[in-house]
Amino acid sequence: MKPSLDRPCFSRRTQRIALWLAIGLPLYVLSVGPAIRLIDEGYLPEATGYIYIPLYPLSYIPGSRAVFTFYIFHVWNVDNGGDITL
Repeated sequence: MKPSLDRPCFSRRTQRIALWLAIGLPLYVLSVGPAIRLIDEGYLPEATGYIYIPLYPLSYIPGSRAVFTFYIFHVWNVDNGGDITL
């Protein structure tokens, strides 16, 4: 029996989840810069930084700490990230 070209390989639910992950995860990682900037300027409470706790394991990857430091302090011009940064 020939496989049908009309039928997708993955279910629509699986495709939707993959799309959300492909878009959502990079946006989540990149949102750390604006969030820390808003915390630094006093627009958001410091407890907002707890949203980014799942990113801490990334700090064990060689070079990732330097990338986050550059992104937060140079791209978003944060003066004092304190304990929030990786």
